[in-house]
Amino acid sequence: MLGAILRAVTTTVTTTMATMMVVGWLALWSACGAAMPPVPGKGGPAWIELTSEHFTVWTDGPPDRGRELIREMERLWQIVAGVVFPGVDSSGRDLVIVFRDDDELSALSPTGEPRAYAMSAQPPLWQPAFVLSAFSNREVGDRTVAHELTHAISFAVVHHQPRWLAEGMAEYFETVELDPDRTTADIGAAPQYRGQPILMAHLVPIARLFTWDAPGKNESREYSTAWALFTFLINEHRAELVHYMQLLGGSFDLVATEEDRVARAWSAAFPSLPLSTVDAVLQQWLVTGHHLVLHVDVQLRARPVTERGLGDADVYALRGLLHARIASHEAQAHQDMTAALAAEPTNVLARILSVALDQAKLTPEAGRALTAAHEDDWRAWLLATMALSDVPGNEAEAQAARGRACELIAANRALVPPAALCRRASGQPSP
Repeated sequence: MLGAILRAVTTTVTTTMATMMVVGWLALWSACGAAMPPVPGKGGPAWIELTSEHFTVWTDGPPDRGRELIREMERLWQIVAGVVFPGVDSSGRDLVIVFRDDDELSALSPTGEPRAYAMSAQPPLWQPAFVLSAFSNREVGDRTVAHELTHAISFAVVHHQPRWLAEGMAEYFETVELDPDRTTADIGAAPQYRGQPILMAHLVPIARLFTWDAPGKNESREYSTAWALFTFLINEHRAELVHYMQLLGGSFDLVATEEDRVARAWSAAFPSLPLSTVDAVLQQWLVTGHHLVLHVDVQLRARPVTERGLGDADVYALRGLLHARIASHEAQAHQDMTAALAAEPTNVLARILSVALDQAKLTPEAGRALTAAHEDDWRAWLLATMALSDVPGNEAEAQAARGRACELIAANRALVPPAALCRRASGQPSP
């Protein structure tokens, strides 16, 4: 059962309106070989891991730039959590991949363009991720980083979001300034381009917006409506909106359709705002309502950041993950995975990929070796659980491995593990 989930390597990423050009796929493959530098052991740049309260950063950029980005990201996390997730469990931690420049980012981008992007917590990582470059040539007014980082932050709290909510929230927060030294932040300004307000497209009916579930072409009206609805709710129904997201972040009904889940959560959170009335109320508010810009106080405090070096196997495995999940380029993913396992046979991410891509089975001995080498990595215990469960006579050891995996999962609220491994009660996993 667990193995079947592991093999479901998906290609779900979040994108802004300007990143949906299909032609970018062609640029990806022409750039892929040339832009990727060698791994550290073959003369390439060093890779390090930086870990703060809410982010684990893997980067081949300068360590000082990585720490600066962590400060900016922690600031935005505090702003988003304070506005829409008050009292949230703060144990969630996203993975952030910071490539050293735009060329490297373009080579592992869903469009072939040097644009930041976010990934929800899908297998085989089961953790929200955010990908960007340490130094970008994009114009100063570009809002992609704040937009996509908002996705990653919100995915760590509300794991199953209807698309209108995810995009509306990201549009709402994308105009915030990320300066980590400011003690205040202005939230909720209308979307802008080069300092000028963007002319918003005509709205779509709310019923249509709530069925918006996958990227496509010509979505400007959906984005405009998502921004307008989220902004209206945070201006006029903020407490109900917070309750709505709490309901979405609670128990997840795997049987119900997405439309049913969203409708039930809406009815429970907005009893005074039936769905049948939202179109008219929203239109009226846009014409006569008061659009508030929130002024948020931000606490500036030193956040401890730990650092460790990453080896060639980690870099190969990371590239393999992105080739498999972002670009659906399994041939290159296999090459990276093979190189990672040759460099480090117990590399957890590479082993996860080998199961996902090749349906590889691990022996109990291999599972034990993974947990011995990576005792604090829940995915090592997941793999050990699978390996031990496949061979009769290891039931007690397999159950102990499962319990250890769930114990580690409980320490990171951002994780969305396989449902067959741990059952979440009140949003928390348990063995």
